[in-house]
Amino acid sequence: MTDPSFDQAGFDVRVEWGLDGVAVLARSCAVLVIVDVLSFSASVDIAVSRGGRVLPVRYRDERGEAEARAAGAALPGDGPWTLRPSSLVDLPEGTFLALPSPNGATLSAAAAETGVPVLAGCLRNAPAVAKAAKSGPVGIVAAAERWGHVGALRPCVEDQLGAGAIAHALGGALSPEARLAEAAYLAFADYLPAILRECSSGRELIAGGNAGDVDLASRHAVSTTVPRLVEGVFES
Repeated sequence: MTDPSFDQAGFDVRVEWGLDGVAVLARSCAVLVIVDVLSFSASVDIAVSRGGRVLPVRYRDERGEAEARAAGAALPGDGPWTLRPSSLVDLPEGTFLALPSPNGATLSAAAAETGVPVLAGCLRNAPAVAKAAKSGPVGIVAAAERWGHVGALRPCVEDQLGAGAIAHALGGALSPEARLAEAAYLAFADYLPAILRECSSGRELIAGGNAGDVDLASRHAVSTTVPRLVEGVFES
């Protein structure tokens, strides 16, 4: 993807999807916002708001997990904490947590390598992240899901809405991609919990007994936390 057409140049706010979106928007944006509503970004928001730090680890990366342990980070299974937002609501202050995920964590790790400032955004902290990101062109990267977690990218409702909420809060000149995300958010802003429960990702989590995670992730503007990636670790 070397064609400059994909940079969405000339717009203050730009939206793309997945790893390729990270690579494209990092070329010309002053800041990247990684959006993985269900559930990485929501989990990072909750963990950091509790005074924790989160190291994003690429999915199924044994070397990355070993490096996380060597750095003193707790991995899921080392304690009661997992990628589920509900497992983090009582996270002890000062906890250093490594979270692997196929989408948000993998994109965050890739974004860290670009040298561009990186924030973790979701519905919960959309206005706060937008306020912090106003420093030149902002690239919002919707993480999306994966078919079977190993296949092709699956654009998803929840990340479109999360990206749209941040784009709307940012204002300014929105690219067509950002305007589409904003329009989706505005259409459903009054029904976010219901929409997240009924979308494919929400149904998958609810079927697995994780309805509480969907509820936590669907709450808009309940957090003023802005997780920033500092030397590869999300912190306040």
